Amino acid sequence: MVVDLAMSLLFIAAGSLGMLLLLVSWFGGRMIEPELETNLDPILGARDQLAIYDSQGSFVPMPRHLTTHDEMVAWMVREMPKLVANPPSSRS
Repeated sequence: MVVDLAMSLLFIAAGSLGMLLLLVSWFGGRMIEPELETNLDPILGARDQLAIYDSQGSFVPMPRHLTTHDEMVAWMVREMPKLVANPPSSRS
């Protein structure tokens, strides 16, 4: 009877330790990887924007007054093709 109790306690301790090691190995690897800053925008300066947007040809900025998804889609379907078809000649 004492042997059965000792073995039961040993099995409980081994199972608990095994679960603890499993949880540490599963979640521990995710904690090591650094999280990226969500507020960090690499394109902040005017020089960066010019280097990116001017290097890829014409760029049509989205108007700031468009806030909802439906307004943006409607603008892209109706107004953007007109702007792309007749680009303003800012460079002479």
